[in-house]
Amino acid sequence: MLQIGTRLAQFKVVEKLGEGGMGAVYLADDQKLHRRVALKTLSAEMFDNAEHQERFVREARTAAQISHGNVMAIYDIDTAVEPSTGKTIQFIVMEYVKGQSLTAYLKSTKIDIASTVRLAEKIASGLAAAHKLRIVHRDIKTDNIMIDEQGEPKILDFGLAKPLDPVQMDGESSATNTVSQELTRAGKILGTVTYMSPEQIKGEPIDTRSDVFSFGILLYRMTTGESPFGGATQVSTLAKILETAPEPPHARNADIPAELERIIDKCLQKDPNDRYQDTRDLVVDLRNVRRSYDSGTTETVSGVVDRTGATKTRRLGFALSWKMVVVILFALSLLFVLLSDLLTKGKRSAGSGVKAGETGVAILSFDNRTGDTSLNWLGTGLPEILITDLAQNRSMRVISRQRLLDAIETHGENPSDEEYRQAALDLGAVNLLTGTYFKLGDQVRIDARLEDIGSGKILLAEKVMGADPFKLIDSLSQKIRSALNIETAGSSSAGVAQLTTSSPEAYKLYLVGMQTFGRSEYDSSIASFEQAIAIDSTLALAYMRIGMAYTFSGKQQKGAAYFAKARQYQDRLPVRERNMVDVYANIWLDRQIGQAATKLKQMVANYPDDKEIRTIYGIFLAQLDRDTTAGFAQFDTALQLDQTYPFALEVYAQIYAMFQRYDRSVELTRKLAQIVPVSAQPHEQMAVYLGKMGQYDGAVSEY
Repeated sequence: MLQIGTRLAQFKVVEKLGEGGMGAVYLADDQKLHRRVALKTLSAEMFDNAEHQERFVREARTAAQISHGNVMAIYDIDTAVEPSTGKTIQFIVMEYVKGQSLTAYLKSTKIDIASTVRLAEKIASGLAAAHKLRIVHRDIKTDNIMIDEQGEPKILDFGLAKPLDPVQMDGESSATNTVSQELTRAGKILGTVTYMSPEQIKGEPIDTRSDVFSFGILLYRMTTGESPFGGATQVSTLAKILETAPEPPHARNADIPAELERIIDKCLQKDPNDRYQDTRDLVVDLRNVRRSYDSGTTETVSGVVDRTGATKTRRLGFALSWKMVVVILFALSLLFVLLSDLLTKGKRSAGSGVKAGETGVAILSFDNRTGDTSLNWLGTGLPEILITDLAQNRSMRVISRQRLLDAIETHGENPSDEEYRQAALDLGAVNLLTGTYFKLGDQVRIDARLEDIGSGKILLAEKVMGADPFKLIDSLSQKIRSALNIETAGSSSAGVAQLTTSSPEAYKLYLVGMQTFGRSEYDSSIASFEQAIAIDSTLALAYMRIGMAYTFSGKQQKGAAYFAKARQYQDRLPVRERNMVDVYANIWLDRQIGQAATKLKQMVANYPDDKEIRTIYGIFLAQLDRDTTAGFAQFDTALQLDQTYPFALEVYAQIYAMFQRYDRSVELTRKLAQIVPVSAQPHEQMAVYLGKMGQYDGAVSEY
């Protein structure tokens, strides 16, 4: 055993992490690259065994071929002299995964079905990456899955821990030890029997389908808390694996959806020919189940694994308490009244009119007259900030340029002034604000003009100049309110910086993130939002959007942390966004689904022409209670507001796929692909839908 402080090459041993059948694993400091790594060494009795050393090297090289985020990485293999003994030691340098085993994670964490599916998809994805290289793990179990500090799973020990047979290489025998042989070796398979495939037990040649069987056992345990083939002894367990069909998972956990149960059952077929023949198909099926939870709402009512096996109320495949059913029915009854009122108004007028006592102002983007293209972002940024500021006053209805474009059905790249004015009138605006901005030294000058659309009368022609664009917007918004005789009592007195950020650079990065966020390119948007937060750590808008991006990507645990951060700085959020944070916090932090439903309904009433809010509410309804009538009505209305809205198109297609309406999913996704041609995601989704329809040539073309 290596002592603490021992140096092997550039590695300094910090502590012993564990010990397996072939050797020990140590935590070490890489003195050259200044990072923590794990070192795997052969046990002392194997140091001088050429056969074991050869297998050690071969299997390390094999595992190193796998490059996947959910598989522990192999960095290097080397030899060094152990100072205390003078012996040459072979060791493998591996990624150090800081966290806990899946075994410990399941004991310490209340994991619900949605989280289980997300973990399972990632584990299966890592397994598929190995199987693509014809590498079989042979020991998939909860002890060989690590959950890191970010909640991400990592598969450990591809053939490194206690392999039952060597990794198959060209020209090598496919023979493997039988269980009867292994049982004669004390401790050789203790703790792994319950995860073995029938062909493993019988000593038959194994392939990737053996891992699929073991994965099925893993998924069964993750969803029910129990083994599908649990026996009092190893022999009885082996007999059950060979001869007995497991109890249906839903008998042990009523919250398991039928599709997930089908996946588990297919993995656990005794005959390898009846299981998934390609692990990538398993990943696709798990991904489709996961996407049914991606709105972040279904997960909250798909129950936490109940170790006691208590019976729960079931409705439409979801486990809901009677209290939840009452809440949902009440919310849906209110929604029906709301929708009936909205949908009778027709496409243009649905929720877009100005209420009594409101003043409607449409704001176009500002023209850049500085000659500096690096300031182009202010063209949309300044109006966006202005809209944020003005919208805090409830007696003022502010309509953005994008909303005007959504209403101009046949617009080209540059709609005419007349088209903008007509769209503004149709949406209930009375006034139109246009502007330009100039650069004079280190200062910016904004020229703004407010006119009455009907008469063409100029109500305000104002020039404001200064070094801080946010202070200019504060000044300009105050002048607009004065020109329209609007009381300022209901507006924000702290200024726009208090409602966003005091840093123009941080806000610029936030706007860049919103561009990719709107195209559902969540990784890119998160990167921009994180850069904005690095400049202003109190930018609640960025925290909120990162939370949403993670939620829509199926990483709800990560998202929850950002919603908590946004709530911490919610006094720096505009009213609309503050309400959105409340909804997500109710779902992910407070677990108050009823409150979230009520607030979403109220937000639809307050912002009837807000396509994002309608889409989120549609997800909530369609996924929470499978109420497709109410949910689809929200999606339809969002797409009436903007027929090219990527977010609505994407989730609408996914929910149609939940009900196997793949033809409709393909139709919506084709449209999405046309709208965001730079994104690969729509083509990947279309390939899945076409494959489900049996149109394999089309699926291959999309891939």
